[in-house]
Amino acid sequence: MSGVRIPVVWSDAHVDHAPTLQAIDGVDYPHPEVPSRPRLIREALVAEGLAELITPDPSDDVVVDRVHAPAYRQFIDEACAQLEADEQLAPTGVSADSAVLGSDSLAVRASYFAFGTDAPLMRETYRAARSAVDVAVTGAALVSSGAPHVLALCRPPGHHAEHDRMGGFCYFNNAVIAAHELLSAGRVAILDVDYHHGNGSQHLTYDRRDILYVSLHADPRWAYPGFSGTAAERGSGEGEGFNLNYPLWPGTAIDDYAATLAGACERIAAFAPSRLIVSLGFDTHADDPIASFALRSQDFARIGAEIAALGLPTLHVLEGGYALARLGECAVAYVGALT
Repeated sequence: MSGVRIPVVWSDAHVDHAPTLQAIDGVDYPHPEVPSRPRLIREALVAEGLAELITPDPSDDVVVDRVHAPAYRQFIDEACAQLEADEQLAPTGVSADSAVLGSDSLAVRASYFAFGTDAPLMRETYRAARSAVDVAVTGAALVSSGAPHVLALCRPPGHHAEHDRMGGFCYFNNAVIAAHELLSAGRVAILDVDYHHGNGSQHLTYDRRDILYVSLHADPRWAYPGFSGTAAERGSGEGEGFNLNYPLWPGTAIDDYAATLAGACERIAAFAPSRLIVSLGFDTHADDPIASFALRSQDFARIGAEIAALGLPTLHVLEGGYALARLGECAVAYVGALT
């Protein structure tokens, strides 16, 4: 290791958001998005001398409401306050009919603010999601202050969260919220290297030309979320051409992944952003239980080096990654390459 530390923004305010089940098509499965994920990364980076730990500053709700519908944020806040300790509430389904908001059932009302049933609410979910926003916004402020690289250990993740809908373990879109905080210095690029397509990030930036969204992910024909992430989705209106998707095959290993990443980084360089945000997923690892790529822990050094070569002030925002025994290894390889 180089011995050079980068700021790592970290909070344990999320630990009581600990869903044990996720509902998929009416069937409950063990929930992979567990509280230990950012802790395992933090401990590994500290052990290698790569992390300068930073406590997040609180942010005003306006940073969320610039990106998400205020009624959506308020619903999550109020719904969580109604839940008992350890109670887990999943939306009954997905509804675009505002009439469901008059239901006596909280789970039915939640269906209006969801695109799936895999983001359950608990009493501490709102606090955890708002803390994740604080982590990302603090990271953005550090980048604005001159830090070349900052890692924001956000939990819960965010890149699936849309304007007024939760899903995919996500409630507020940490990366896009951070991007808005960085726009005062000029255009921003978001590079999403999570295994799953960031439908929320695409949804929130699709008609914009000041935020370039670039995503490498599993082809939606066989991977979650399934309804977004094709190469044909290139933005709309003023944003046409500023949304770039690179769907990849199952079993993708590092050589093919790195070649695709190099092409994506060329597009980012041509965009000439003032700042870069990386939606950082470690679920591209071969051992990840809900993914099917073939990257190994040491391969994340190659990914980190390619991104660092862009020479852009960069905020790295944690998204997915569920092979708990590999998270520390992946993070050490990746951050070590940045420094």
